[in-house]
Amino acid sequence: MIVVLNTYPVIISRDLVFVSKENALWPTTARMGASVEALERITPETVGQVMSMMETGNLSQVSVMNGNMDELYSVRNDATGYDERVLFSLVRSAISNKEDKFRSFFSDGAFMSYSSCPIMSGDQVVGAVCVYEYDETEGRIVLGIRDDMLNISLGLGIAAILVSFILSKTMTYRLKRVLDGIKNVREGEYTYRVAVSGHDELTQLSDEFNSLTDRLQKTEEIRRRFVADASHELKTPLAAIRLLSDSILETDNMDAETVKEFVTGIREESERLGRTTGQLLALTKLDNAAATVRVDVDCCEVANRVLGTLKPIAERAGVTVRAELDANVHIMASSDELFQIIYNLVENAIKYNRPGGSVSLTVRRESEKVRITVEDTGIGIPEEDLPYIFDRFYRVEKSRDRDEGGTGLGLSIVKSTADRHGGEVTAEKRSEGGMRFVVSFPAYIQGKT
Repeated sequence: MIVVLNTYPVIISRDLVFVSKENALWPTTARMGASVEALERITPETVGQVMSMMETGNLSQVSVMNGNMDELYSVRNDATGYDERVLFSLVRSAISNKEDKFRSFFSDGAFMSYSSCPIMSGDQVVGAVCVYEYDETEGRIVLGIRDDMLNISLGLGIAAILVSFILSKTMTYRLKRVLDGIKNVREGEYTYRVAVSGHDELTQLSDEFNSLTDRLQKTEEIRRRFVADASHELKTPLAAIRLLSDSILETDNMDAETVKEFVTGIREESERLGRTTGQLLALTKLDNAAATVRVDVDCCEVANRVLGTLKPIAERAGVTVRAELDANVHIMASSDELFQIIYNLVENAIKYNRPGGSVSLTVRRESEKVRITVEDTGIGIPEEDLPYIFDRFYRVEKSRDRDEGGTGLGLSIVKSTADRHGGEVTAEKRSEGGMRFVVSFPAYIQGKT
C-alpha cells in the first residue's frame, strides 16, 4: 500500500509532464515545418538559411530530412540521451502517414522527448522536421515528489498510510486542475493559467506549466505574425518582379518608355527584397554572434557620417536636421554597428516627419553615460503601440512602412545592437508632437567603460 501511495503521484506527475512536453514541442516543430514549407525550393542551403533564424537554444537536437530520409539540416546543442533510431522511426512515420508524431521517455531523472511533423508541398510529403529535447529540470521535480512521498511514508509508519492516502487524493485533485489546464491549452486557449497554492514540487510544476503556457502564447503570436509578415514581405516583391518580367516577355513591340518603367519597377522590388533579407540576416547575426570585439568609437565622428549620408534624403523630404554634438564623447563598441543605430533612428525620424518638419540629433556625455537622442516633429506613435515597436515585423500602421519601403525590422536591429554593447533604448512621445528616442551606453573614460 505504501508503495502504491508513493508511486501513484509520481506516475501521474510523469504522465503530466509527457502531456506538457507534447504541447510544448509540437508548436515549435510545426513552426519549423511551416517555415520550410514556405520555401520555393527545399535544399540544404535554403533550409539552413530558414532554420538559422529559428529559436533552437532550448532544443538538444534539430533535424530536417527530405522524403528519402536524407538529412538536409542538423544542429545539435546537447544530445544527451539521444537515440537516432527513435528519431528515424518518427521521421519515417511522419513521411509515410502524413501525421505529426511525438514520443517521450523518462529515464535516469530526465525527460527525453522527440517530436516530428511532415513537410508538405500541396498534398505530397517532401520531408519531415524532427526535434529532440533533453530536460533534467522537470525530471528533478518528479523525483522530488517521489522522494518527499517516500520520506513521509518512512517517517510516519502506519499513521502515514492515512496521511498518504489523503495527500494522494489532494495531489490528484490538484493535478487534475493542471490536467484540465493542459486540455484547455491543447484546444488553443493559451491565456489559461492554473492556480495551485502551496510551496511543494507540485506547485513548482504548476508554475512551470503557467510559464510554459506563457511561452506558448508568445510563440503562437510570434509565429502567426512572422509567417504572415515574412511571407508577405518576401512573396510580394517576388510576385511583382515575376509579373513585370512576364509583361515584358509576353508583350510584342513594347515601347522603350514602358520597358523602362517596368524595369524600374523590377529594380525597386528587388531592392525591397534585398533590404528585407539583408535585415533578416543582420538580426540573425545579432542573435547568434559570439562576443563582439569592441574598440574606442568617437560617437560624434559616427554621427557626422550618418548626417552626411542622410542629408540628400532630408533635403528631398523638406526636413531640417539639426545636430548638437559634444566633443570627446567615446564608447566601447563597433563603429559600424553604432552607425547602424544612429542611421536607423535618424532615417525613421526623416521618413515619418511632416513637410517642413525638423529632426534633432544630440550626442552628450552625462556622468558615466553617453546619451544619443533623436527627436522629430513627425506623426508620432500611438501610446498603445509603444510597447511593441521593437518587436520584429511590428508596424504601427500595417501599410505605412511598406509604402515607405520599410520592413518593420529597423528598430529591432537598433535594440538588439544596443543590447549587445551594454546599452539600452527608450522611446516616448513628445508633448509638442513627434517622437523622442534615447540610446544610452556606458561612457569610455580613461580606458574603462
